[in-house]
Amino acid sequence: MITAVILALLGVLLLIVVRQMFKAPGGPQLPGGKTAAPLPAPPPSAVAGTGDIATDLWSAKPGDVISISAAAADFSDLDFTVDRRSAYEGANRRWIDLSGEHRGNRVYLEVYRTPDFEVMGMLDPRKLTLNDLSVSEDRMADLDAKQDPTQYVEFEGKRWHYESSREIGYFENEQGQGEGLYRWIFRNPNGPELLCVEKWEGEPFDVRVARRINPQDIAVYRAA
Repeated sequence: MITAVILALLGVLLLIVVRQMFKAPGGPQLPGGKTAAPLPAPPPSAVAGTGDIATDLWSAKPGDVISISAAAADFSDLDFTVDRRSAYEGANRRWIDLSGEHRGNRVYLEVYRTPDFEVMGMLDPRKLTLNDLSVSEDRMADLDAKQDPTQYVEFEGKRWHYESSREIGYFENEQGQGEGLYRWIFRNPNGPELLCVEKWEGEPFDVRVARRINPQDIAVYRAA
């Protein structure tokens, strides 16, 4: 009888301790005094899109929330609120650029509707240079002149194959006459990763790691 009472008291005390842990600011306390990260909350004042991701992305506007499954560096969902919507033009087609902040870094989604629906994300915060690719400006000009898909650059122990290069126009907020730049794209033949090399007038070459994203991994929530 005494043993049963003691066990009951211990159970009550354990329940109280657990409840206090989850009441602590910032979430439950872990061993060593560390605080666990709070669970993510659903986007405030937002409603689900139509479910047609092509339509939802193409019509996304500032204030909408975009969520990409397992796309963050720690493989959690990458969520951001769109605060910029701009556009690009090149090769007789126009596509949109949706941008916002994620964990203090700016991320970009480029949405192509023609000839096929496609999404390219610049989610990696690293800003690289031609030195990181061990190539020169003359080499980039040569790649553009040849337009040869068998050519490649090396980065992180991989060969990234030449895919395309062309002059394109950028229209901030989809307005104005646009600003010209030159862009080279290299692809990882063994995955969705891309290297996007850009040269804006009066600026040094800018290199970003990008990736093609499966549209089924994206959800759009409309600002209410």
